[in-house]
Amino acid sequence: PPVLYLFNGAGSNEQDMFSFARRIPDEWLVISARAPYMVADGHYKWYDAKMVDNKITINFSQEEENRKAVLKFMDEIISFYHADRNRIVLAGFSQGANMASVVSLTAPEKIMFFAIFSGRFMEEIKPLISTSASLRLVKCFLAHGNRDYMLPIAYARENQQVIQLLGISVTFSEVVSAHTISQKQYKDFLHWLKQF
Repeated sequence: PPVLYLFNGAGSNEQDMFSFARRIPDEWLVISARAPYMVADGHYKWYDAKMVDNKITINFSQEEENRKAVLKFMDEIISFYHADRNRIVLAGFSQGANMASVVSLTAPEKIMFFAIFSGRFMEEIKPLISTSASLRLVKCFLAHGNRDYMLPIAYARENQQVIQLLGISVTFSEVVSAHTISQKQYKDFLHWLKQF
């Protein structure tokens, strides 16, 4: 089967993202990964982040460790389920969207497409972005609410610009919503996914 990997946002868990699975076409294997660092019981994050001089700064060593762990996990899932390694999609929300994005941009040969729900481009990974020709074969779905006050819409527009400059085709779903995945965004994502 083709595989859709889902990555939760900070403060959430894998069950939250797994609610996506119900409307994904039956031929897809849907894997929802729990972020490794516990915030509180049932709440997890991928890495520490804080504001420094009005700029979001991440714990890069934690992000790097988890990026490598995600790549290893992807290979294990593909091997165990005899999945189609040529049809791999990564999708995440907020911090999980950032993980889906950095894995895709640094290892494009491992994925087909990626989807970013309310994420942002992380400057820290810029030097690690792949220069492989396979990067230009990747496609991206980008969704963001224009009333998102946690990660304002400007982050999405910057993300879109950076990704397009890398030669990646971007489908952008901008809706009137806060920091969440709206029904319209999810419907747009399903329509986008069914093309492939």
